[in-house]
Amino acid sequence: MALVLQTIDSDGIATLTLNDETNLNAMSDEMATEFATAVRTLKTQSGLRAVILTGAGKAFSAGGHLAMLEAKRTKTAEQNRLGMLSFYNSFLCIRELNVPLIAAINGAAVGAGLCVACACDFRVASDSTKLGFTFLKLGLHPGMGATYFVPGIVGASMATELLVTGRVISAQEALRIGVVSRVCDAADVMKEARVVAAEILSCGPEATAQLLQTMRGDPELLTRALEREASCQSVNYASAEFAEGVAAIKEKRLPSFPKS
Repeated sequence: MALVLQTIDSDGIATLTLNDETNLNAMSDEMATEFATAVRTLKTQSGLRAVILTGAGKAFSAGGHLAMLEAKRTKTAEQNRLGMLSFYNSFLCIRELNVPLIAAINGAAVGAGLCVACACDFRVASDSTKLGFTFLKLGLHPGMGATYFVPGIVGASMATELLVTGRVISAQEALRIGVVSRVCDAADVMKEARVVAAEILSCGPEATAQLLQTMRGDPELLTRALEREASCQSVNYASAEFAEGVAAIKEKRLPSFPKS
């Protein structure tokens, strides 16, 4: 089964679908490899005008695949640092596509999954979805560009609150604070994303590409943020906090972190 599905229509609007419905489209190393391959394929497509990113089934993405995260406890800090940088870039390479990126958030989006949505230029969400940067609930420093994307979207103060509390918010709150720009019925998420894409088709592609480069900011700042995140996470994977965070998820309970 393909973990990433890819289509492109006659107008040059491509759709990438995270396709591991059984695991709520949790992001694994295998999915990362397929995602990067799909992006490379889209780079070769002439006439590409926009990309819609969504998830199969009832979730956008549940974040990092738990089995993948658990396996990192057996690796060295340097192996994990390099591995996380590669993992981040396998998904964030979507930003190398110099066309508008629209995240159609059809269901729950948490952790790294929500970060990839934030790497897109627009976010359309189902009115019933829940969103959260839940890394600290796992005893893990935020990754996947969270510390770069979230402040740029909602400002430093709100970003700090969302990241430090790991609070899960509704689509309506996400709209109010600017995490998403549109909210609609669950059945209409892809339709609404295509409305945005259709508006883009009436704009000059060269000027659009220039504006995207302007709005996405200095890529070197993102690189530095990712390096910091990977370094912190490489320490976390060997910690008692992370072990407890994983155990709590598996046992479906709140974590009980050791007091510092």
